[in-house]
Amino acid sequence: MTAIADLPGPPGLPGIGNAFRIRPDRLHVIIEQWGRRYGPVFRFAMGPRTVVGFTEPDAINQILRERPDGYRRWREVEAVASEIGIVGPFTSEGEDWRRQRRLAVTALNSNHLRRYFEIIALATERLHARLERTPETAILEDFMSYSVDVTSALAFGHDLNTLERGDGELQEHIARVFELLSRRILAPVPYWRVVKPPADRAAEHSLEVLREQIAGFIGAARTRMDARPELHDAPENFLESMLAAPERYSDADVTGNVFTMLFAGEDTTANTLAWATAMLAQNPQAQGRLAAEADAVLGAAHTPRTAEDADAMHFGEAVFREAARLKSVAPIIFVEPNADTSVAGVELPAGTRIAALTRQAGRPEKVARFDPDRWLDGENPVFLPFGAGPRFCPGRNLAFLEAKAALAMLARNFTWKLAGPPPRERFGFTMGPAGLRVALRPRMVPASKL
Repeated sequence: MTAIADLPGPPGLPGIGNAFRIRPDRLHVIIEQWGRRYGPVFRFAMGPRTVVGFTEPDAINQILRERPDGYRRWREVEAVASEIGIVGPFTSEGEDWRRQRRLAVTALNSNHLRRYFEIIALATERLHARLERTPETAILEDFMSYSVDVTSALAFGHDLNTLERGDGELQEHIARVFELLSRRILAPVPYWRVVKPPADRAAEHSLEVLREQIAGFIGAARTRMDARPELHDAPENFLESMLAAPERYSDADVTGNVFTMLFAGEDTTANTLAWATAMLAQNPQAQGRLAAEADAVLGAAHTPRTAEDADAMHFGEAVFREAARLKSVAPIIFVEPNADTSVAGVELPAGTRIAALTRQAGRPEKVARFDPDRWLDGENPVFLPFGAGPRFCPGRNLAFLEAKAALAMLARNFTWKLAGPPPRERFGFTMGPAGLRVALRPRMVPASKL
C-alpha cells in the first residue's frame, strides 16, 4: 500500500500548500493539469487540507459507487449549505439523503416527465420566439431562462415565464449564490466569519430574495392543495409531493429541496446546452446534420410537439452527450471516505479529501475532440457528467429531454456562428462558458421537408 505522503504532486509552501497557484475560476483546469503531470493518483494541498486526486475511470467509479455509505461529499459542503439554509438531497448525507432523495427521483423519472411534456414544449416555443427577436445573443442567458422556466413549472407548478418577461434577475441571484457556495466550500479557512467581502454580502442579499421567491412557491402550492384536497393523495409535482408526504418534511427541508431543484435544474442543463451551441457553431457539418434531423422529425413544426419528437433526435442527443463529456459542468467531484479504506493501492484514512477528476477520466487525449458520432457508433466512452452510483444526478432524464427539445428547435429554425472569440471555461459551483455570444440567422427549411 502507498501512503498519501509518498504520492507525487506539485511542490507547495508551508501553511498554504498549493493555494497560491489556484485561481478559483480556473480551479478545475489547474487540478487537471496536475492530474496529467502527476496522475493517475497524486496529491496537492489547499491551505491546510491535503487532497488526493484520482484520474482513472476504474478508481473514480469505485469511489462514486460506494456512496453514500462508503463516501460522502467534503464535510464543508454540508456545513456551508446548512449555514446558509440550503439543505437538500445534494448537500445531505446518509439516512437524511435517502429520505429526501426518493421524492426527487420520483418527480424526475422519465414517465412523469413525458406526462407533462407540454411544459417543455411551451418553454421551447417561448425560447424560439425570444431567439427570433435577438439576432445576436449571450445564449447562455437564454438557456438559463429556458431551464428555470421548465424546472419551476414541472417541479413547483409555477409558471415563471422569464423567457417572455425578459427578466434575468432570478438567474443573477442564483448565479451569486452558486459562487458563494463554491467560494466558501473551497476556502482554506472560514473567512466570512471574520470579514465579508462585497461579493459575499451581495450573495447573501440574493439568498434573501430567493427565499422570498421560494416562500411564494410553497404558499401557492399549499393554497392549491387546500382548494383541491385530492392533491394530498395524488400530488402533481415535486413540491406538492413534499407537502403531502406522510413523513412530514420540515419547512427547512422543503425550502432546501426547492433551492436544490431550482439551482440544479437551471444551471447544469443551461451550461451544457450553451457548450453544445458553441461547438456546433464551430462545426458547420455537425450543425447541418442536426438541422437535417430536426427537419425530418419536426416536419412543418417549429418545435417538438411530443416527447416522442424529442426522443427521435438521436443525433441531437449525441451532440448533448458529447458536449457534456468534453465540457462537464461538474469536472471534479469532491468526496471523502467515511472510514479507513484504500483505492488503487493508496491508503485513505477516514476524512481524506479526495478530488475525483471525472472529466479527465472521460476525456483522454485520444477522444478529446468533438465527435458526436462516437455515441452512435457504439464507442461508449467514459461518461461521468451526471456522476455514477446511487448518487447519480436525478435530473439526468429532465436534462436530456430539455436539451433534445431545445437543440431540435434551434437547428430547425436557425443557423448560427460565434459572434466573438470562443468562450473560455469558468469554474464556479459548476463549470460554464464565459464570454459566449452567437449570431443567429433565420433558416429557410427546404420545401420538401414541409
